[in-house]
Amino acid sequence: MKAQQSFFENPEMDNSSFDKDYYENISFDRIDKPGIVLKEIEFYSCTFNNINFLKSVIKSCRLEKCTFKNSNLSLTQFTDSFFTDINFIDCKLTGINWALLHKPMSFSFRKSIISDSSFFSLNLTGTEITECTAHNVDFEKANLSKSNCTFTDFHGSKFSATNLSGADFTDARNYAINPNNNNIKKAKFSYPEVLLLLNFWDIIIE
Repeated sequence: MKAQQSFFENPEMDNSSFDKDYYENISFDRIDKPGIVLKEIEFYSCTFNNINFLKSVIKSCRLEKCTFKNSNLSLTQFTDSFFTDINFIDCKLTGINWALLHKPMSFSFRKSIISDSSFFSLNLTGTEITECTAHNVDFEKANLSKSNCTFTDFHGSKFSATNLSGADFTDARNYAINPNNNNIKKAKFSYPEVLLLLNFWDIIIE
């Protein structure tokens, strides 16, 4: 495997311009560019470390096998872009409408904040959302079958007509999942949080 080249090791690279249309095996480090507009650029097997792209626009771009670490992409618009095998680790990703991406898409979230975002009607089969803060997230009509949602806080998130079959919610918390209008067949839940599923039935537990 070709070793990644640091964005600062090549003197021809400007850490604020992104003036090329293709980057491969590059590590972008400590770039503070809120509001940046990236258009028609392809990133393959790149790593983004400590990047601040708050309120940015990533338009008509293609990202494949890339990893974001300790980065802030909150309120960024991923318009008409392709995300394939993208990993977010310790990132802040609030207020994002992921439905603006081209389909299919594949990504994972670990120890990240994805609150106030929307995955409405998206196919997220097998997606990893682990140890995350996912407050007020819209998962309505999404397909989260066989996904790993362990140790994540889903306070205020919306699950409606959501496919959660085979999903793993072990040690997840604060979810409000109505068994009557969500598919939870063979989904995994752990005690005591699993009792939250009973809140939608008019029963008394003693």
